[in-house]
Amino acid sequence: MNHKILLGAAIALASIQASAIPFAPTDARSMAMGGTGVSSSTMASTIQFNPALLANTREDDHFGLKFPQMGGSVSDENDFVSEVEDFEKEDGFGKTNIDYLSDTLDIASDPISGLPGVADAATEVGRISADLAANPGTSSESSTTLQTANSSLTGKIAGLRSTVISSVGATTPDSDLVIYSGLIANDLDDLNNKALRVNGGLNIAAAIPSKKFSLAVGLTGQGVFSGKIIVPQQDTDQLRNYTSATDAYLTSAIAVTSATNDLVIAQQTLEGSPSQTNIDAVVAAASNLDAAQQALTGFNYGGDSTPAEDGDVVIFQNGELASSDVALDSQVHMIGAAIADINLSASRIFNIAGKDVAIGITPKLQMVTVFDYKFELDGKDELGNDVEFNEDDLTENTKEYSTFNMDIGAAYQFGAEKQFQAGLVIKNLMAKDFESANGETISIAPMVRAGVSHQTSWTKVAVDLDLTENHPVAFESASQYLSVGAEFDVWRILQLRAGYRANLAASDQDVVTAGIGFSPFAIHMDLGLMANASDPEKEAGIAFEFGVEF
Repeated sequence: MNHKILLGAAIALASIQASAIPFAPTDARSMAMGGTGVSSSTMASTIQFNPALLANTREDDHFGLKFPQMGGSVSDENDFVSEVEDFEKEDGFGKTNIDYLSDTLDIASDPISGLPGVADAATEVGRISADLAANPGTSSESSTTLQTANSSLTGKIAGLRSTVISSVGATTPDSDLVIYSGLIANDLDDLNNKALRVNGGLNIAAAIPSKKFSLAVGLTGQGVFSGKIIVPQQDTDQLRNYTSATDAYLTSAIAVTSATNDLVIAQQTLEGSPSQTNIDAVVAAASNLDAAQQALTGFNYGGDSTPAEDGDVVIFQNGELASSDVALDSQVHMIGAAIADINLSASRIFNIAGKDVAIGITPKLQMVTVFDYKFELDGKDELGNDVEFNEDDLTENTKEYSTFNMDIGAAYQFGAEKQFQAGLVIKNLMAKDFESANGETISIAPMVRAGVSHQTSWTKVAVDLDLTENHPVAFESASQYLSVGAEFDVWRILQLRAGYRANLAASDQDVVTAGIGFSPFAIHMDLGLMANASDPEKEAGIAFEFGVEF
């Protein structure tokens, strides 16, 4: 077997589908070199990348210990954080759009100056109208009395115009209710399905390399957490329907004042010239006003009793806002997996068709914890208080599993001085599915990666490629990484590193990496950094490790 055969085998395995956990071990040296490691990792790190490499270490490598390796990254692919900040942004008075909408609904619900007051004023106009219709020409109620009642109704409508009732014509500003409900609907649209991913790890490993038989043991932990806000269409429809609902309410209110003016004119005509014709005119005008008043005090918008375009959520009921609070069904959904592996790696050199090929395996006991938690943004408890995120609720919505899995890898050195090395690894050889507390499925399937590297006494250059597309845990984008990294080693004391990682499965998710290592005597301290190539706020990570190698 040569390196061409090894590469061919890697390509043949590319059809295997992988899912759930990205191929991104928490290793400071690897992070600094773009995430490479399948053909280039050293001693204790081989347990995470390719167990076969342990048999191909340098002649003067005898023992390696990493205690600890730790790090993490945050991926905000769709500006989730900035959208949340915008949603919760306060103005100079310390108020958000939600606060202003709540204040507006409180004003609209006031029993005297709010919409109930409009309904009461319309009822009074209707009472006077009914008296005039029943006793035309002899009623104790005069046109002056009716005008006074109509002025009260008109004044209450005018008082709510800037708060609740939307614009009449292009020159009149929208009401606060329309403005703030529209702004919140837009913000919810911006938040909908935006995902945030957090990836972290903590590892401990020890390795004893040998050409004949190498061993490594390790405890590795990796967690991937993803969260997003789910906004149902009915939430934004409900908010935006306030515009059409208040427009319709205004039309109904104007119909009452217009019919009242007609009745005032008819009553004044009757008072100035009593006749049957003028009496009939008063009765007809009073009947029109009664119909308009009944339409206003019985005004409904939304729900089963109104046309479908009014929406499923009741906004007005019997001439009043159905609620002084907007009830939203939007949810925060958080899902993730934490995987702890107890690893034992073994590798050795085999002569295959006259070529020395390193083969390694890593049997591992896996403890998998699946998190799946949902809570409503506008949820209430049994006492009517707002429900807020609670860490205890998150831990209660978990399920734990124990299982067995295995990694297998191969490595082959070639070149006049064995300066080149090709590597291939299949991690999590056995596919596993795990069900969450809410019925979601988290899958761990084989991940296949190939790599090639070149090494001199001063430098190392490596290239890695995921041969499978790794599907996300939940909401973030899939990953298929192409990684390039380089290391400049100064007298085996100071290491300068840099790299680049491209995600072939998604756009605008490439990262640049850099790091430094300090290794006086047998001690090693390494720091790795990475950030999105176009915008560091989209993704950033850091890793640190301390170890001993000799």
